[in-house]
Amino acid sequence: MASLEIRELQKKIRYKFKVQKYLIRALTHPTFSEEERKKKVNPRDCPNQQAYSTLGDAVLKTGLILVLMDKKKETKGDITISKADIENNLELTDVGKRLQLLENGLILHKIKNKKKLEEASGKMCADTVEAIIAAIFMDSKYSMKKTKKSILKIFSQELDGLEKVTQLSVR
Repeated sequence: MASLEIRELQKKIRYKFKVQKYLIRALTHPTFSEEERKKKVNPRDCPNQQAYSTLGDAVLKTGLILVLMDKKKETKGDITISKADIENNLELTDVGKRLQLLENGLILHKIKNKKKLEEASGKMCADTVEAIIAAIFMDSKYSMKKTKKSILKIFSQELDGLEKVTQLSVR
């Protein structure tokens, strides 16, 4: 993983990591950590993104609710529907592709079969987006304000799309 790609990713998500290990773990797929552990020569413990993905899912939900409330979504129904439209796995996959996580070699994985990688790429991107959000949250010392700022940047297209739909339905 080249530092140029890491710097570009940090620009795209509008967050510069102070502790790089958070980002590295967020980018480490379970297939990579499993293979590292099983090496016969110099095996190493390499934590993967699974716990971060779980945390990131919860932080993303909270962040999106705060963003939607800022955008004057007032009812539980409005917030729930809008949040669900943004945080579903298809949208998270699109976000991961837009961030070029796989194309730029940012996700550390050991899936060598091209067909299997293609099949796994959507979930891999979605999980990694959630893991990156958790990494931001942890690196920022659990600052929801800083994490929300990154969520606004990462999901800017999806949020802009929501604004357009809202404007059309008001007319």
